[in-house]
Amino acid sequence: MEKTLFIIKPDALSKNFLGEILDEIQKKGFKIIAMKMVKLSKKKAQNFYMEHKEKPFYKPLVEFMSSNPCVVCVLERKNAVKFLRKITGATDPRNAKKGTLRKKYAQDGRHNAVHASDSLKSAKREINFFFKKSEIFLWKKKRYPTLLHRKLKISDG
Repeated sequence: MEKTLFIIKPDALSKNFLGEILDEIQKKGFKIIAMKMVKLSKKKAQNFYMEHKEKPFYKPLVEFMSSNPCVVCVLERKNAVKFLRKITGATDPRNAKKGTLRKKYAQDGRHNAVHASDSLKSAKREINFFFKKSEIFLWKKKRYPTLLHRKLKISDG
């Protein structure tokens, strides 16, 4: 099984798309093996996007990513990197295929809702950037009983 990094960016969080995006990811067969909400400092955002330092979008990207919290996740699945990139869609939602996350949730090329590692090498670097080994959980195959068929009595007091 491959692991990859997935970020739900500040724009998607501010529009309350977190639950919908995570639901779509899980329905596509990804296991969430680590997740946390973070508020990147400018320095941390600069370090994360260092490979783009000389590109014209670097400074606005750093400003955007350090403006508000985001949710970072480690996802696991067969062919995780390639498949996540496919369902994420093109950077600019105008060029993204119908049904992709960016087509559904992104505003424009900069405010594009999500980030997905672009290679196994990047995934490893990016996962290590945000998570310690002790924060990544590997699921044991075990089935738990469901509550779907039980009647629950819930009180508000």
